[in-house]
Amino acid sequence: MFRKVAFKRRSIIVTWLLSYIAILLVPVLLSIVMYTQMNQTIVDEINRSNSLILSKVQTDMDNQLQDINRLSVEIGYNPQVQELLSIGEPLRTEQYFSIYKAFENLKVFQASSRSAHFLVYFRAIDTIITPDSSNTSEVIFNNLYPGERSSYTAWMEKLNHYYSGEYVSLGEGESRMNELAYIRSIPIGRTGVSLGSVVIFLDPDRFWVKDGADYIHSGAAVILDQNNRVVASSEPMAEPVPVSYSELTEQSGMVKARWKGQETVVSYISSGATGWKYMILMPRHVFWDKSESIKKSTAIGLLACLIVGGGLSYAFVRRNYSPVRGMMELLQGRKHTADPDKVPGNEYEFMRQAISSTLMENTDMSSRLWRQKSFMRGYFLEKLLKGRSSAVPLEPSLEAYGVRFASDAFAVMILNVEEDQDLSYPLIRFAMMNVTEEWAGRMHQGFMTEIDDLLVCLINLTGQDTEAWKEQLAGIAAGVAGFMGNYYHVAVSISVSSPHYTVVGISRAYEEALEAMEYQSIYGVKDIMHYDDMDIPRAKEEYYYPLEKEQALMNCIKTGDYASAEAIVDAVFKDNLEQRKLPLKIAKCLFVDLVSTMLKTIHEAGSHYDSSFLEELNPIEQLLNCHTVSEMKQQLKDILQSFCSYIAQEQGSRRTMEILQSIMETVHSQYRDLNLSIASIAEQIGLHPAYVSKLFKERSGGSLLDYIGKIRIEQAKVMMKEQTATMEQISLSVGYSNVRTFRRAFAKYEGVTPGKYADLLE
Repeated sequence: MFRKVAFKRRSIIVTWLLSYIAILLVPVLLSIVMYTQMNQTIVDEINRSNSLILSKVQTDMDNQLQDINRLSVEIGYNPQVQELLSIGEPLRTEQYFSIYKAFENLKVFQASSRSAHFLVYFRAIDTIITPDSSNTSEVIFNNLYPGERSSYTAWMEKLNHYYSGEYVSLGEGESRMNELAYIRSIPIGRTGVSLGSVVIFLDPDRFWVKDGADYIHSGAAVILDQNNRVVASSEPMAEPVPVSYSELTEQSGMVKARWKGQETVVSYISSGATGWKYMILMPRHVFWDKSESIKKSTAIGLLACLIVGGGLSYAFVRRNYSPVRGMMELLQGRKHTADPDKVPGNEYEFMRQAISSTLMENTDMSSRLWRQKSFMRGYFLEKLLKGRSSAVPLEPSLEAYGVRFASDAFAVMILNVEEDQDLSYPLIRFAMMNVTEEWAGRMHQGFMTEIDDLLVCLINLTGQDTEAWKEQLAGIAAGVAGFMGNYYHVAVSISVSSPHYTVVGISRAYEEALEAMEYQSIYGVKDIMHYDDMDIPRAKEEYYYPLEKEQALMNCIKTGDYASAEAIVDAVFKDNLEQRKLPLKIAKCLFVDLVSTMLKTIHEAGSHYDSSFLEELNPIEQLLNCHTVSEMKQQLKDILQSFCSYIAQEQGSRRTMEILQSIMETVHSQYRDLNLSIASIAEQIGLHPAYVSKLFKERSGGSLLDYIGKIRIEQAKVMMKEQTATMEQISLSVGYSNVRTFRRAFAKYEGVTPGKYADLLE
């Protein structure tokens, strides 16, 4: 049940539906991106609109403030104003005339300046002159602030203070018309000295752009100075400004704040003349009004798109799945996977596994049939080569196995190769079978098979030129041997039969190839051997080994005279293997007869005979393991030397002690030699290795190999006590080729590893 649920969860319906949804999400995402860009455009337009208003306000205000500063300087340097600063009370008649002239000059300043409200205060005579009147300071104060509760004394303190050109709030009453004024103390240029003041009042009605309030919507415009004082605003400020001057660090920008209980967006720009901040405070919902309407419209459109698109996607998925459902029902009952517990990923995976399983079964079946056919074809060729009859007629069998002979002439080629150490024999065999068939197919027809671990090629000869067949067969053999030598670096021995006719002659050709191969093995012929080239006498098949030679050989063996015995054996070899050219089987009999002579000789030794010597030497088996005549000759001489040495050793114990002494001296002097062995020691003292090993064990009670190992370990212990060499150096110095072999030998004879022994020495 769980597998079915998992299968449905991975169904291609889900994949298709997700694919359609992914396609549907593309326009949705594009719409979101377009909405974001459109919303940003609206925000930029709103900011641009506010920035334009603020920039206009900044430009007009900066111009007004610059005019006010310029007016204050002009009034301060006016000659009549300078003259009035130098007089004091009581005033004389001519001094009243000076006040009048100053009054007339101020009218001129009023006509030429955009600032209509200003006054000049003279401290020494307590007189204030305006463009409209001239009187004492108290009278002018009452005219400016009628009904105000402001203190006249505080007002005068501000006028008497020194200002280098600053904006000061003078009025504090309910009427705030002339609250802010620009004051500059006179005379100008005398720091800290105030004999009077030029006071210019700022008109808030002239702060804002004409019809600028229409762009402010439901917000407010505010001018804020460095002291967080509201210089002017487009409406009465019932609450403090939501941001301070220090928070508006940039030249212009936009910040968010909370004002009048709602989120507010504050756009601002800095004055280039005074550093004041011109701000527009707009409620957030008004600021984002257009953006919110677009957002709602976009959200409704996207929702409708998702609903309609999702429904259509589901309908298309169901319609497209119908053919897949039919295929699933068709393949449902098939074992579609080798692992029954494996849940298929989806329907496509299920069908892929089912089809793949069917194809694999067909491929496996075809492979089995091909292997079976190849095996049966090889078995059929083997029967032809060995001349076995079959109950099935020949022609149907040839047709069944794809064998078609072009003629009734045949030859057989046997290929033999020693197993290579680097390449596997199956690889070499496969290469030789293919190469041989290819070379044979260039001129004739070749059919390869394997019989008794030998590669055999049945060659169906074509053409009528029988004289050229031998050369062509030699060319095929040479081509195969050359290819295997060049590309696989292996030596191939090839034996070739002579041509034979009809299918019956195939078996005879096979026998000739076998005889040629045996001739190669016995006489050490390399590369290629043709049956017609074999030099074997066909007549008298007997060897020459007279009784007198046998007796002479026995006498030499009994005395341990190896040199004389070797000379007799060489004479027998010359008579039979060089002059007479014995057949192969007769030559083998001669070698066995010679070994029999040695065995008879040692049996005549009587009580001195030791059966263990023959068991260890095993001369017959050693002789039969040889493959060529030269190997058999050498092996026979080695056996003869062992017999002579054994008998000579048995004849005197004195000689035995000398041999033991020689063995020990050799071990002590050559234990460092990596190649030191029983064979090398026996070769140096002129004895057979088996005899040397047996003699040492009988006389010393232990094997010669153990004696060599103990001598080496004792020398290694001496070097380890000196603590001047590493384990690698010690192992090489005492005759071991690597540290691993040295460790095993050390643990064998000492019971501990070299490392632990070195720790004990420390």
